[in-house]
Amino acid sequence: MISYAWLTKLIADHMKKNKINGSIVLLGSIYGLIAQDLSIYKNTKMKENMTYSIVKGGVVNLTKQMASYYGKYNIRINSICPGGVLDPLSKKLLINKNFIKNYKNKVPLSRLGKPDEIALCAIFLSSEASSYITGQNIPVDGGWTSI
Repeated sequence: MISYAWLTKLIADHMKKNKINGSIVLLGSIYGLIAQDLSIYKNTKMKENMTYSIVKGGVVNLTKQMASYYGKYNIRINSICPGGVLDPLSKKLLINKNFIKNYKNKVPLSRLGKPDEIALCAIFLSSEASSYITGQNIPVDGGWTSI
């Protein structure tokens, strides 16, 4: 968390010093917004990871704090908070079918996300299309945090 915060601050300070207007997009998690749902680990050998939630909660608040400070320099700072994402690597790591089934049952869209769905949100937050958005933690989670 300390490295994350310092690196973001260094970039923002560089932008401020050089009068570079723009956007910084951080990567949070739904588990920085809400507590982990332990039921998705039922019938698996997987378990919760409290450190992960603590760090991602820090990213959520870092986003808000930095946005409030750097906004006057026309620097926008937001974070994307993905839910579960299934990509080729995670397919190999998440071979536990019970976990995937349990996860899908909790998501209104009944599936895990795709990497390009996260990337498209990053492109949006980096573009002028989001020029009036700062300090936000955007869930990209198939509706997980809406229920």
